[in-house]
Amino acid sequence: MYTMKKKLLATIGAVLGLSLLLTITVPSTTKANSNLLLASVEWVQAQLNPINTKVTALEKQVAEQDAIIKQLQKAVAEGGTVVTPPPTTTPDESTGLPTTVYTTSSNVKVHSGATRDYKVLATFGANKGLKVIDQHKAATGIWYRVEVSATVKGWVFSGDVTTTKPSNIVPSQVVTKQAVNIRKGATTNYKSLELVAKGTSLKYLDSFKNANGEIWYNVQTAKGTKGWVLSTLTEVK
Repeated sequence: MYTMKKKLLATIGAVLGLSLLLTITVPSTTKANSNLLLASVEWVQAQLNPINTKVTALEKQVAEQDAIIKQLQKAVAEGGTVVTPPPTTTPDESTGLPTTVYTTSSNVKVHSGATRDYKVLATFGANKGLKVIDQHKAATGIWYRVEVSATVKGWVFSGDVTTTKPSNIVPSQVVTKQAVNIRKGATTNYKSLELVAKGTSLKYLDSFKNANGEIWYNVQTAKGTKGWVLSTLTEVK
């Protein structure tokens, strides 16, 4: 009996000793493995960071080249002769991009590109308002990209325009508020040359105040007809 009790106590002691050994050893091994895994992740990240930086720089270069190619295609499509690489439009951060510029002389030309070597798309007199959609800093100064019409865009030199709205600004369009007769003269006594529908956009040419105190606009239709419309039946833009 004493021998069996002694063996039982020895067995219990061995089990307790093994449990204590496992308690001490297992966490140490797990911690070492965790440290090794963390070190491996940090090493991989350190190797990837320079690669990610290079990829970002390459993506930026590709985007810039793509923008230049598109501008070149646009210049060719608009009939311009490419004398120099098409300009990369850069907003003027010091002054901001104006919404509208106004011509300051009687012979302001809008070109298909941002130099005077490009094809002339349109010529305007003084005080003509042009909507600005972009700008480019050239060696000779700033060029504005403007809307000549709904379908035509071009470039005008900043020295030929001003951002200050003149008091005697000249409208560019006359839009009818109802069906209107284009008449041969500036009274209703003149015959009608053409009947245009409501919402028709007419090219503004001039204005005149007749003996009755009525203001009439001299306009040109899409067909090329030139005549007069009563101002109260239209609005200028």
